[in-house]
Amino acid sequence: MTRLLAFAAAVHLATSCDRAPAIADRTPTPVVATLGATDPECLMGDAHPTTGAPAEGLWLYEDAAARHRVAAIVGPAQSVAGQSHVTRRVETLEAIADADTIRFSSDTASVRLEFIPPFARPAAVYSIGPQVRLASYEPCGAGQREPLIRYLRQGDDGAMVTDVLLQREAQP
Repeated sequence: MTRLLAFAAAVHLATSCDRAPAIADRTPTPVVATLGATDPECLMGDAHPTTGAPAEGLWLYEDAAARHRVAAIVGPAQSVAGQSHVTRRVETLEAIADADTIRFSSDTASVRLEFIPPFARPAAVYSIGPQVRLASYEPCGAGQREPLIRYLRQGDDGAMVTDVLLQREAQP
């Protein structure tokens, strides 16, 4: 099921964005850090982190005007007999117009609590390498029942490059 979700997310991102020009013929496009979601009523002040682990499934963000898409696939929980450590396969894909797709993955992601800016509230977080974190958020906006995941990606210099809220699109 996880491979099917990963394939679906990759196909969605690949077919939604134009092909990037050859690497030698282009300059990198800077990404402005924003917080948004498909639901326009969900603003920074309305979104609150939660300490429950981000749920399994396919999570998406899309800004059609900027041609910017982010997908996260959170796999099923796995454990090894005799160990108290639970892990998940977590993969993220970020597609930006006129840029290469950015992909991070971890076969051994485990949830931990971190203080998330701007108000230093505790959140359940999966770290996918040194640059990407997925934080669990409560539903926000009128009529929204599903939780959210906040996707935070830092650049090589440590500055925040992408900060968006993802909504769950598919469940296992």
